[in-house]
Amino acid sequence: AAWQNQKINLSLLFFTLAILSFVLWKVDYLVKRNIIWKSFRYVFLIWVLLWLGFYAGGQVTIISLLTWLTAPLHKTSWDVLLSDPLLVSLMIFVIVSFVLWGRGVFCGWLCPFGALQELIAKFAKLVKIRQINISYRGHQILWPVKYFLLAGLVGVSFYSMASLNLATEIEPFKTVISMKFIREWYFVVYALILLLMGVFVERFFCRFLCPLGALMALGGKLRIFETLKRRKECGSPCKLCSNECPINAIKPSGEIIMDECFYCLDCQSLYFDEHKCPPLVKIRKNKIRDISPILNIAE
Repeated sequence: AAWQNQKINLSLLFFTLAILSFVLWKVDYLVKRNIIWKSFRYVFLIWVLLWLGFYAGGQVTIISLLTWLTAPLHKTSWDVLLSDPLLVSLMIFVIVSFVLWGRGVFCGWLCPFGALQELIAKFAKLVKIRQINISYRGHQILWPVKYFLLAGLVGVSFYSMASLNLATEIEPFKTVISMKFIREWYFVVYALILLLMGVFVERFFCRFLCPLGALMALGGKLRIFETLKRRKECGSPCKLCSNECPINAIKPSGEIIMDECFYCLDCQSLYFDEHKCPPLVKIRKNKIRDISPILNIAE
């Protein structure tokens, strides 16, 4: 009955996932057209936030996944496991996407709370709010925090589902997305603090505290394709992508840390930009220098 009642939303979800799949398939073509690419990304994030999150309630949470993982222990019925068609369908797509793109497709494109955090961060930068720059060493210290939180929640899930319900309030998803801030004041204050941090540090919660993101990163290790392009100059001498990455998911050496990458593809846009990417700038200038004498003779 739940699946029957969600026919329209399921159709919209499948259409949304089809568009995203097509875009990621043609990504090398699209990222070369920066304005079109950025416009599509922001429109897509707004759609995910407003429709998938606030309207359809398609916010995947850590408790959803832990319910599935502990189902054999707690003998959870199939009625419970399949009671939310949007989340089940979304997770099937995400599991398949692990093999192709890693964790970034969900965290960077299909998480309503993640979309909200990114949109807030972009607006903050647009109005020139000064950002807090965390060093790469600082990221190395902070990144593992979410894995410790995940480990704690997994332990609680095998002990008691009631305790898990309380412990998973570390995620603000229920407060912000599902209940739209209509909750007890302390949940609202906690969520607002996290969103405020995201004004100064892009995707603060996603990067450092999200246990769902930690679980997605583990699933992302199933990735078998290297879809993000790099050059031999990346990292040495060129530091452009590592400096421009909004979440510091690129090592100073130029290597992309796929466990932390949200697949925003800013680095790929730079990779193809012959006016910004230093190796391409050099090639373009050499071509201009080589062709200039020919043009002068023709004149």
